[in-house]
This record gives sequence, structure tokens and C-alpha cells, in this order.
Amino acid sequence: MRTIAILAALAGPASAGGELDIDLGLQATHTAWTDDHGGGATMAATYWFLPYLGASYIGKEQYIMVDQRFCSYFSINAAGKLELGAVRLVGTLGVVHQHEETQSQVMEQPMESLFGVGDGIRHRMGARTGGSLEVPFLHYARGDFYGSLDLDATVFAENERGPRWMMSAGLSVGFTFDFTRKQP
Repeated sequence: MRTIAILAALAGPASAGGELDIDLGLQATHTAWTDDHGGGATMAATYWFLPYLGASYIGKEQYIMVDQRFCSYFSINAAGKLELGAVRLVGTLGVVHQHEETQSQVMEQPMESLFGVGDGIRHRMGARTGGSLEVPFLHYARGDFYGSLDLDATVFAENERGPRWMMSAGLSVGFTFDFTRKQP
């Protein structure tokens, strides 16, 4: 509740403004376990209350080698943005909930796995930080399309049910939609 109150105070008076930023990409991941690497898809949605301050959701679905497991990653973050000429640097800091489940368990209980209630799902909590270098390549009336290099690191609260940390790097493509920008 405190975070919401602080963001509301920083955002100022209510308006129909702000900017929505959506991107989709692919990432490679490495964890604290020996030979534990993999990768998969990622999706991020960020709402910018101010040109430099926002909130984001980051989701990932990855396949990782040790235990031949699927990892479903859900993260809520505070986001900051710095514009440096034609490029943008975006930093995030947040909390993570991750499901880890072996491929054989997913095949035995596909519907239960889809809804996060299958037998053998390891639920894990953690903290994350990440950064992106965004390079716009096409501008339109209400925003732009961009390519991005994305890096992030996650540390989990425990290491009994999985590796203590994981790091990811990847590329994504996204677009922005500015609610305050007037159409020509």
C-alpha cells in the first residue's frame, strides 16, 4: 500500500496521460546449478506514470536443462527510464514468483500444470533486477517500435527447491503508446 501511495503522490494530479510499453522477446538463462541453462520466451508490459517512473509486469516461460523443467516466471517491478539521445536505458527492481515443474509432470497433468496446481510444482519467491537498452527503429503518431537488449538477475529466498540464483540475457521487440501525445 505504501508503494501505491508513493507512486500516486509522484504522479501528480489525475489525468488520462501516461505511456504503455509492451515487448516480446527470447532469453537465454543460466542458474547457480552446474550445467543448468536454457531459455524461452519473455513478455513485459510497463506503464509509465511519468517520463522516468513506471510499474511493470515481466513474465517468462522457459525450459531449463537440469531436471528437464519448465519455469514459469511472474514479476511485478518498479521501473525507471533514462533517455540518452536516440536510445533509452530502462532499469527494473521487483519481486518474483516462479513455478518450476519437470517435463514429465507437465505431460502427466497438463491442465493442472497450466493453472499452477499440478503435483510437484515447486513454488519459489525471489527478488530481481534488470536493465534494457532500447533502440527505436520506427516512429508513428503515438509512439515508436524498438529493439532491445535485455539483462536480468534473480535471487531466490531459498535454495532447497531450486537454484539460488538465475541470470538471463536476450533480445526483444516492442512498441510504445503515448496516451498524452496528440494525433496529427
